[in-house]
Amino acid sequence: MRTEDRRLLRKDAPRPRHQGLLTTGYRSANDLARRIERNPMSSTSKPNLPGTAEAAGVSSLCFIIDKDYVFRQGLAAELRRTGIDVVELSGATRLLEMVENQNPDIVLINVERAAPHESVRALLVLKDCGYRGVVQLFGNSDLSALDSLNVIGADCALTMLEPLQKPIKATTLHRIMSERKLGSLLPASGGITLAEALARDLVTFLYQPKFDLKSKNLVVGAEAMARVNHPKLGLLTPDYFLKGADQDDLLNLSNQALVSGARSSLHFRELGLAMQISINVSVENLLALPIVETVSRYRPDRNDWGGLLVEVTARQLVNKSGALKSVAAKLTEAAVPLAIDNFGIGAIHFDVLNRLSCAEIKIDRSLVEGCAKDEGKRRMCQSIIQIAHNFGARAAAVGVSNEADLQVLTGLDCDLAQGFLFGKPMTVQQIDSLIAQSRLGPKSAA
Repeated sequence: MRTEDRRLLRKDAPRPRHQGLLTTGYRSANDLARRIERNPMSSTSKPNLPGTAEAAGVSSLCFIIDKDYVFRQGLAAELRRTGIDVVELSGATRLLEMVENQNPDIVLINVERAAPHESVRALLVLKDCGYRGVVQLFGNSDLSALDSLNVIGADCALTMLEPLQKPIKATTLHRIMSERKLGSLLPASGGITLAEALARDLVTFLYQPKFDLKSKNLVVGAEAMARVNHPKLGLLTPDYFLKGADQDDLLNLSNQALVSGARSSLHFRELGLAMQISINVSVENLLALPIVETVSRYRPDRNDWGGLLVEVTARQLVNKSGALKSVAAKLTEAAVPLAIDNFGIGAIHFDVLNRLSCAEIKIDRSLVEGCAKDEGKRRMCQSIIQIAHNFGARAAAVGVSNEADLQVLTGLDCDLAQGFLFGKPMTVQQIDSLIAQSRLGPKSAA
């Protein structure tokens, strides 16, 4: 199986800057919110998730609040190794908004010896939003001081774990997550085959929202990510069902992603939103997919929708440029633009960018993560953003998980961003709520 085919699954999404609320849209966010309440996504177009929205929340999410960038990064890296998604925050400024949007399973709060009131502020924010997960205090303060703050958290009706002193041992961290049943609960070899998942109609799609950094961080698109809704094992990521998949099954998965993406974009259009849905497809599958027919089936007569965006990897852009050129005509006919993913990893031949029209260039997450502290990564991000603009494309940052990196990317004139700092993969209904809230504006954290 090709690496590119494994990607229908694990990442984040796009959107042209001029699209968002349609010109025939709503006068206010309240109008939009009322329309969403009246017009939930129909059963024929919603992702195939049984039960409530909580079924999509199986993947564990942790918030870390700590001004110490180096320690926070190390803690986040250790958690990610256990299969836990992490959002890094330097303070509680955006905590209320983000907890309400993402509902993390656990929040880790550093208690600074010189400024314990900051951790108290975070606890009060969690109280105000009715947080129902668990809270773990840690810091270099005396245990007595940490225990006192734990009592404050308990008085706020929060579920408080026993506080920890820095440094935190990896074994201690793993024990806490294991006791809470957070992180990877299955061995990498476990799960289900893609063929079985398709045959049993267990494949579903979640969508990770993408934000326009130049329009007050409005949600402007989303990226489809394949999941398997296993009746016993829960919601499985591609690591548990793509291994050994044959080409026919991968083509079937790509076709389902294409249809689901088109339906979702049509759903958003009915709410007055031009939301572009991106899907990751290999060049081989692009050649075989009925893209023109599928888009024609769902595209409204006025073509006033966000539509689809097809992503191929930078590696395939180089290695399969000839085949991609033949696909380009089909994409143009269907009015489906092309994006280049994983840009910045491996060689890039700029003559290919000259020959192919590209709407978006996505900066690889390995360059995005830590660009605030790593000057080399920052320069690479800056170069890629300039390349995208020079070729008339948008620049999108993938894997944004902390505010420091976001600030750097915004300053470098990056157009779009996606990552756990903004939102984890979610159902279409959850994106409806996220969009309505973003139109209403951010809430105060204090």
